[in-house]
Amino acid sequence: MNWHWKHLLPVDRYTVRTVDHLTDLDQKVLTLLYQPLIGALAYSLYMTLFSQLERDSFWSDDQTHRGLMTMMGMDLDAIFEERKKLEAIGLVKTYKKTEEDATRYLYELQPPMSPQHFFTNDVLSVYLYNRLGKSKYRATRERFMVDKLNKDEYEEVTHGFDEVFSSLHHSEIIANHQSELTEAISLDKNKDIITRNGQGELVFAEQAFDFDLLLADLSDFVASEAMLTPEVKDAIIRLAFVYRIEPLEMSKIVQQAAIHDDEISVEELRKRVQEWYRIEYGNEPPSLALRTQPADHRLMDDKVPVTEEEKMIKLYETTSPLSLLENRSDGAKVPLPDVKLVEGLLLDYQLLPGVANVLIDYILKTNDMKLTKPLVDKIAGHWSRKNMKTVSEAMEFAKREYRRTLEWKQNKGNQPKRSANRKQNVRKDKLPKWFNTEEQGQQPVQEEKDDGELQKEKERFELLMNQLRAQKKKKEE
Repeated sequence: MNWHWKHLLPVDRYTVRTVDHLTDLDQKVLTLLYQPLIGALAYSLYMTLFSQLERDSFWSDDQTHRGLMTMMGMDLDAIFEERKKLEAIGLVKTYKKTEEDATRYLYELQPPMSPQHFFTNDVLSVYLYNRLGKSKYRATRERFMVDKLNKDEYEEVTHGFDEVFSSLHHSEIIANHQSELTEAISLDKNKDIITRNGQGELVFAEQAFDFDLLLADLSDFVASEAMLTPEVKDAIIRLAFVYRIEPLEMSKIVQQAAIHDDEISVEELRKRVQEWYRIEYGNEPPSLALRTQPADHRLMDDKVPVTEEEKMIKLYETTSPLSLLENRSDGAKVPLPDVKLVEGLLLDYQLLPGVANVLIDYILKTNDMKLTKPLVDKIAGHWSRKNMKTVSEAMEFAKREYRRTLEWKQNKGNQPKRSANRKQNVRKDKLPKWFNTEEQGQQPVQEEKDDGELQKEKERFELLMNQLRAQKKKKEE
């Protein structure tokens, strides 16, 4: 189901604009720092859009998305998904204008962060470390570092501006020259001067962090609300996002960072957060994970689930893969290898979170609650090639694949046996409830039911749905 049609059509026109051209250093930053996070396709899309600018030009000609599809050899759905990555990481700003006869888009390309900005960014530096590993991360960072200069050993002899240049005499600035000067240096209100301020900064569209709860728990004797400057608040939002810290826990960390000081240092706050994370989770850096199923690929957003299958679709669409794994483990910590597998589903195989949830649940139920990497990679590669985008598509595909496997086992069991006394057993897996759905001409797959396990599954489902309702109610308030 091509949901991108709601947002983008091949006939829609677009123009590319840039605030500055790329330098050699920018291209190294894009290749070595951004590409590991956004992937080769998003990187290629960014460079393709940039190539459509003429030399020394900051605007491109008007073009259609059909031409972009032809140039990149990609369908529009893939281009739309890769464009969203560029937007999320701060490399593209997208604007839309709807006219009577056409829809037009403006893609404003942003230069990447400088190496200094990137490696001091609380979000990107941590995720790059996670993608590259310790030694590769340090080697990459070393490529963007220079030795510090010890200026104490030198005496500065730089000449000042007023030592070289002199001012015009008053008599040289006559009235008509003054008016010409004022007119010449004034700026055209319809034009902007090229600038790189705020290059490639990350923007968080929804700031779900509850500052009111943090302030309610904050002790005025240790840290006051006045200490939470805009810079500190921004750091709290980013650190809480990366390290998954709740407001009450962040309140304790903020107070630790503010002890014996009249202000909160962002550097000290970052240090305290990292210490907290090491104590809680060890030395492994947080993983980069996409959120829940995107809204344009959901089927149950405006519906109340009635059947068992609809309830499971709702659950898969509103739960992140990591949360689903935690739920299947009764709240226990998810092992790091399993976290890596989930990350691979989202990044390496480009599965949407809801589709990844179906895959995870299917493998757990048919593989004795184990996620083995070869099996996960094999199925994920197959599903990725099938280009499934919705939960219902993934569920129907999983049913067909299971029936095909079951029929193959049954046919194998009906073949002539080598020994009359040898018994052929066909394995019966315990499956998710949504597998027990009749289709035309098909008998439902029978499942060995265990009342205790079914009750346990039902309780876990109800608990997760209650949590989701509470979160939704909290956001509405």
